[in-house]
Amino acid sequence: MVTGGSGYIGMNLIRHLQKQDCTYINYDLRLGHDLLDERGLYQQMKGCDVVVHLAALPGVSYCEKNIDEAIEINLLGTCNVVRAANTHEISVILMSSFAAKTDNVYGLTKRLAEKVTLQSSLNVVLRAANVYGGIGYLQKKRSAIASFVKHKKAGVMATIYGDGTDERDFVHVDDVCNAVILAFGAPSGIYEICTRRYTSIQELADMVGVEYEFTSSREVDVHKVAHDAVEEALGWKPTIKLEDGLKELLK
Repeated sequence: MVTGGSGYIGMNLIRHLQKQDCTYINYDLRLGHDLLDERGLYQQMKGCDVVVHLAALPGVSYCEKNIDEAIEINLLGTCNVVRAANTHEISVILMSSFAAKTDNVYGLTKRLAEKVTLQSSLNVVLRAANVYGGIGYLQKKRSAIASFVKHKKAGVMATIYGDGTDERDFVHVDDVCNAVILAFGAPSGIYEICTRRYTSIQELADMVGVEYEFTSSREVDVHKVAHDAVEEALGWKPTIKLEDGLKELLK
């Protein structure tokens, strides 16, 4: 089962699963499924070998303004997924985020979701850096890369919040999907899915080749999220360089 299979990462993961000849169930709100429907989760999970839990309420700013909804979907929804999986005695792979290391509402809900997931020794947490590229990215994501690429293609000025020195680790969605597949049956724990290379927002804009102007920083912006210790247990390494991923988006 893939929860949130109609979302950005979900669309790309399902494409990878199809290449692996895996059968799957897409449990997604857009298809009438609800993470708060414990009975529905339990019924749909029958016969599955693993649950890849992608469904979440994204967006730091949105979660700050909609705390109840963030808790319901990101935390209580994860509780329901884990409970149903435990009943079926199958593993859960939770797609988390580097934001789990931050203290905003979104980050706190993701960090608590990680703790809930790791209550079972069958389960794995993949903590991804800033994911980009692949199908649906420019249509579904409101991120620095998506903004810069769309402004570049339109020939209009982009905006950088703050002084442009905020740094991010950008990892391609195809590499993330490969990590998910490698996580099937992996030892329980948290695995960082990142390139371990930082790029500043201004450097990113220069790589895209977009013209830009600076404006005041936003309260929710994070300057930098540090990497944790290197985790090799998955046998995963990134294969797509940021320069190559950007070229694909700019075509």
